[in-house]
Amino acid sequence: MHVIPQSWSHLHILVSVLPSFGLLIALCFFIAGIGSGNDGIKRTCLALVGLLALLGVPIYLSGDGSMAVLSRNPGFPKNVMASHYGWGQAALAALAVTGLAAWIELLRSRGTGRRIDPLHIVLGLTVISLGLTVFTCELGFGIDHRELSSTVNIPNVSTSPLWPHAHIILNHVPTAGFVFALFFYLIALATNNEGMKRGCLVLFVVCSIVGVPAYVTGTAAMWALTQPPVPGISRAVINAHRDMALWTLFGLAFTGSAAWIELWRSRYFGRFSKLSLALVLLFALVTLGIMTETGHRGGLINHPEVRTATDVLPSDPNGGITRVIEEQMSAKLWFIPWQIVHFFGYCLIFASVLAVALMVFGFWKSVSFAAVHRLLALGFLGVLLNVFSGMLMMLADTYRYVVNGYTFALKIAFIPIGATAVLYFSTSGQLWNVKAGERAPTAAKWMTVVVLLAWAGVIVCGRLLGYL
Repeated sequence: MHVIPQSWSHLHILVSVLPSFGLLIALCFFIAGIGSGNDGIKRTCLALVGLLALLGVPIYLSGDGSMAVLSRNPGFPKNVMASHYGWGQAALAALAVTGLAAWIELLRSRGTGRRIDPLHIVLGLTVISLGLTVFTCELGFGIDHRELSSTVNIPNVSTSPLWPHAHIILNHVPTAGFVFALFFYLIALATNNEGMKRGCLVLFVVCSIVGVPAYVTGTAAMWALTQPPVPGISRAVINAHRDMALWTLFGLAFTGSAAWIELWRSRYFGRFSKLSLALVLLFALVTLGIMTETGHRGGLINHPEVRTATDVLPSDPNGGITRVIEEQMSAKLWFIPWQIVHFFGYCLIFASVLAVALMVFGFWKSVSFAAVHRLLALGFLGVLLNVFSGMLMMLADTYRYVVNGYTFALKIAFIPIGATAVLYFSTSGQLWNVKAGERAPTAAKWMTVVVLLAWAGVIVCGRLLGYL
């Protein structure tokens, strides 16, 4: 199966998602650069916004060529394509203006040697462009994905179209996020910018965390596409995509783990390890390659326009690694041991978070935050155990979880919130400097409340799955 685009439609699908995620990441890094006063980060963000504006050329050409081809096919809704095309032109115009402003500011700051004004108009233009690109992408989803507007509801058979909708959005976060994380990471390594290195490690961890709900919603989306069956959707092609998604999940786990361990370790030594940074880079490159193939296989499910005559698609609906795992896990002999591991993982997570909370809220003033921070390694181990065991348990009876109302969805939503919020404990310099007997900053207390509520929500929703 080909990965390199061989049609306008294929090229448009690949490049059109980059501006929205690129602008979001550039915006986050730019705000971080403003807060830390790091001009290197701000200049890199301006350069990225300028490069994203240049992507408007292939996006427009591929979109125009794609529309000319698809408009002759009665299977694609003409009104949706016209709306997407119109809003796409507005988004590209805003992106061009934003990129031009970014290049002008970048050249001015380098030519005069002055510090970059944090209140520059580029920041506002980036927000406007981001809003327009996100809205345009949302309209574009409706061209191919008929299941998103499905009104069929067969009791005990149909599943919510929200699952595939969530998967379409979430699966782009790790893939596009890794592209831009690598962009910043390579620049950080080349310029030895410590702040950018830390930000990139955080971004790698966040992308890995989002990979969990992306995988879960993908498995749930399978049922929305096959229960009842959607014309033109092949279960065999879905299984091939799920097999690669499983390897992607492992790649994300390795990359995110290596990045988090280096964030945690660097707090104690006050510097980054070159070997650890190189290991993160290696894992990220391998994972990005796996995700590229995973994304391509996913595109073949619902995008017949990207297929070529030379593509040999899978035909066995019962084939694949995930099908074998499902059959093995459906037996209690395998399910119960992993359920015990899952519960033990939650104990490690909540215990470590509770220990940090006691210190932050002043109930455990006899120790410094640096001492309590060591316990986060146990929580990290608990997360790894739960991701692996939870994935196996879900494969044992996915359909039961998917039709479980909002309980399962809430649990999956709380996981990235709680895991991402914990990153604050390893990145906040203010909190790290809190000694024994001192008060933690107010921001740390609010973040601790978010972490406690999120993980409590995960545990409660998980426990209710057997009753609701």
